[in-house]
Amino acid sequence: MLSVACVTAAVLGVAKVVRDWLILRQVRAAMETCTPQDRVRIGLRLAGALHGIGGQAEQPDGTAPPAP
Repeated sequence: MLSVACVTAAVLGVAKVVRDWLILRQVRAAMETCTPQDRVRIGLRLAGALHGIGGQAEQPDGTAPPAP
């Protein structure tokens, strides 16, 4: 039973690393061909996708969240 739990934890950990790597690869490709405004938007979305520090990065309609 313990070995099943260890294998499950390892598989989930590897899956998260692969997911994050794929996200970062797409972001890097997008950053090469965009405007500075798009770079800010991509950075905010990346922070949200990776459960970043800033909490909610954008409203559902694509606008910035209200200032606190």
